[in-house]
Amino acid sequence: MPTAQVGDLTMHYLEQGRGEPVVLIHGNTSSSVWWEPTLTRLGDDYHLIAPDLRGRGDTEGPSAEWTVEMLAHDVRGLLKHLGIGPAHLVGHSLGANVALQIALDQPGWIKSLTLLNPGWVAGDMPAELADAERIRQMVENKDILKLALRGVAMLHPVDEAWQRLEAASLKQRDEASARGPVALQAWKVADRLHELASVPALVVRGAQDQYLSTQAVCQKILDRLPGARYAEIPGASHSPNVETPDAWVALLRDHLARAGA
Repeated sequence: MPTAQVGDLTMHYLEQGRGEPVVLIHGNTSSSVWWEPTLTRLGDDYHLIAPDLRGRGDTEGPSAEWTVEMLAHDVRGLLKHLGIGPAHLVGHSLGANVALQIALDQPGWIKSLTLLNPGWVAGDMPAELADAERIRQMVENKDILKLALRGVAMLHPVDEAWQRLEAASLKQRDEASARGPVALQAWKVADRLHELASVPALVVRGAQDQYLSTQAVCQKILDRLPGARYAEIPGASHSPNVETPDAWVALLRDHLARAGA
């Protein structure tokens, strides 16, 4: 289980393959484990790096105070530690926001962007999702957190694979659970997305996602990110990377090929 000392974190990550570096950044209530179906299907064709974000998975360190900008800084620190040069960034949900922040911080360093069911980019997350009482209940009652997990992958069967995904997600620190929605609500970059016009970008959405990344959220990004392409995956909701991994990886491979990977 590889780890790296990155600032105040002992950062856990998955790594495999060789060639063009592809960084896989997981969502808010998940971990690098949620990328395992993607890693299996991509094999050794790319140099794949999938970190556990601050407060998630097996990464250790403080997580009571963080922002999307901080998460982006953490990932950049890991890539610097590993000596990873310009890379393709792939983000799911919150991870898509982190990927966008990295790209905005260092646009010349990014080879391509793939945003899978991205989160809000204009500070317009529905207020009820950041409601303090709702978050408190989720932190105190893990059965409620489990229900929230089902909401982000509602078309995944409840089987042995799901139990593994759930167990990985339940490693999320309570303070990270509490902080996450607040940080997402405060993050606003919609008016800066035009700065990434030169970066090959793909926005992907599970066609049945009514939980977070609705068509309106994706359209707001597409309207402000010149040249970005859009694709929908039938039979998937918010997490095509675990619900329909074959269809998802086919889209990702095509995008990486178009971007010259």
